[in-house]
Amino acid sequence: MNLVLKSTCIYDSVGDKPFAGYIEIEDNKIKEVTKGETDKYNDPAKYDLRDCGDRTITAGLIDSHIHLFLGSLHNATIDLYNTATEEEAAKNLYEFYKDRDDEWVLGFRWSHYRWPDEKLPTKASLDKYFPDRPVIAFNDELHAIWVNSKTLEICGITKDTADPDGGIIERDENGEPTGFLLEQPAMELATDRALDFSPEKEEELIEGFINMAHTKGVTSVGAVHVLKIMKNEACRRLEEKGKLKVRVFFAPHMEMDFDEALKLKEEYKSDRLSFLGLKGFMDGTPLGYTGYMVEPYTDRPGFRSQPLVDKDWLDAKCKQCYEHDIPLRLHACGDGAVRMALDAFEGARKAIGPKDVRNTIEHIEVLHPDDLNRFAETNTIASIQPCHILMESLEKHPVFQMLDAERIKLAWPGKTLAKAGAKIAFGTDYPIVELDPVDTIYRAVKRRMEDDLPVDGWNPQEKFTIAEAITNSTKGPAYMMRMEDKLGTLEVGKLADINVFNKNIFENEEDIPSVKTVMTLFDGEVVFDEL
Repeated sequence: MNLVLKSTCIYDSVGDKPFAGYIEIEDNKIKEVTKGETDKYNDPAKYDLRDCGDRTITAGLIDSHIHLFLGSLHNATIDLYNTATEEEAAKNLYEFYKDRDDEWVLGFRWSHYRWPDEKLPTKASLDKYFPDRPVIAFNDELHAIWVNSKTLEICGITKDTADPDGGIIERDENGEPTGFLLEQPAMELATDRALDFSPEKEEELIEGFINMAHTKGVTSVGAVHVLKIMKNEACRRLEEKGKLKVRVFFAPHMEMDFDEALKLKEEYKSDRLSFLGLKGFMDGTPLGYTGYMVEPYTDRPGFRSQPLVDKDWLDAKCKQCYEHDIPLRLHACGDGAVRMALDAFEGARKAIGPKDVRNTIEHIEVLHPDDLNRFAETNTIASIQPCHILMESLEKHPVFQMLDAERIKLAWPGKTLAKAGAKIAFGTDYPIVELDPVDTIYRAVKRRMEDDLPVDGWNPQEKFTIAEAITNSTKGPAYMMRMEDKLGTLEVGKLADINVFNKNIFENEEDIPSVKTVMTLFDGEVVFDEL
């Protein structure tokens, strides 16, 4: 018996507006899309007809940029984003873990920018609650960790430990580590020990993430490394057991042995688990003054930060990958890092010739206007996370200290890139922000801060329509993942990955935050159902 979904609001990510009709599913594919009314599906002996009313039906939502294993850990541990002080964050960690026997205490998404004095946290506040248990708390950008004395002891981090290249061990006036480690090379001094789990625990954590993703309508993810953590082997084990019910397109770190990358390309290419290239970091983030800029930061004259990779090395790596049809996904937040990535992509195309490799630049928090058209010219995908603009209020946004008014016009760009011909793929960067595609759509459409201001949106020329935002959450990421022939739209023959919202998302932009998923289909199977 074929499942049939009926709605007065089907958005297929092909046209620019929703329509009334039916979606028929047979096995794991869409068999038929019918616009308008029909009595074809009235026979209950032949069809399982689910009338969704005016609830919006879309293709399965695709989050193009997450950190799968850290997200799985976040889903199983504690979120510290809404803590108002350093003390509250430390106490919340204690309350969560006081009756648990985990070897390591882990927390996520604290932000000192949300605390009254905006000072960096120190080990002292954690030591009060955890004198004998190691603690690692990731900040809300995943570019720093806050640790206690026990973690420093276990990991051998002392006043004599040199700062690793590209990382900073924050120190007090006596040179002692304070418990704040900035950027991945420094973070890895602790996380390499803390994040070593058994295969069974890895699978359990990822399964927990998959179940949560289903409640959000998410059926595919772009899993990019952070801290060189990938867990593709755990995903393979789940796939073999029939438990990988989210499609995972993964990109490990670009410093890996190239022969190993070629091996991954050949070994992982199923519809559920596929190698999607290599991920690299050009810089940190402007909010941490580690974003590499074309011009100096306004409040730090003469300081542009610096790239995390050597230009000659990057250019050579890009040509090597391009020649072997391996895309690069390059984290580039500052406009200097974005330009460096585009230069490398352009150099490879000129040296080897145009190819459909589909390189991506991730985040693009600041863009120089001279580089706007280069995304289309180099066939570079813009991976955008609309929720990254968020602060409590626009007045409290630190970017206004860092950049002048002219440069802020292309801070966290969106629609301008699309108008310039760039292909757009939305994501959350989970667990940096919650895995919440509805909030992604809302922020893309309204560009408001957490206080829901400004009413007209910050840099309103960057706002997308609701239809564009959904397309950027379905069709755009499917193109990035080279799955546009199978995913991303509601068309005959496509895999039946489908999301159903609880209401008509197109009806009222102001009402988008109340929208949630009530049904999710993955590969034709109903994996979440509250309809």
